[in-house]
Amino acid sequence: MNINEIRQLAGWIRDAGLTVLELKRPGFELLIRRGAPAYPHASPPDVQTAAEQPQAAACVIAADNPGIFVSSHPDEKNSYVKPGDSVAAGQLLGLLRIGRLYLPVRSSQAGRVVRFLAAEHERVGYGQPLIELEE
Repeated sequence: MNINEIRQLAGWIRDAGLTVLELKRPGFELLIRRGAPAYPHASPPDVQTAAEQPQAAACVIAADNPGIFVSSHPDEKNSYVKPGDSVAAGQLLGLLRIGRLYLPVRSSQAGRVVRFLAAEHERVGYGQPLIELEE
């Protein structure tokens, strides 16, 4: 890995709002850390009421990576799915944007989209619920 590639990775980390990137390959390890962004007027986290929380029988699709959730690619006009749509296992439901990289968010099972738990362009963390499905 050369310095230009490391600079590119650092730029992606900055663009995605991440603070740490660790890469391990045979014979090579790289750890990039940057300070957490300061938000002078940060709002308190939203607290879901019991009525808003996903039902136990429903399947919740969670983020596999931290990033920014989008329901479609920027070149597409329409969302991949919307509430009420039936989906198959493995179907593309949305994307996680990490810098300029887009990672797929896929359905783990067949079902019907109940609602989106993450807003469009919301910054999400690993394991954060994104979409609620019902069987």
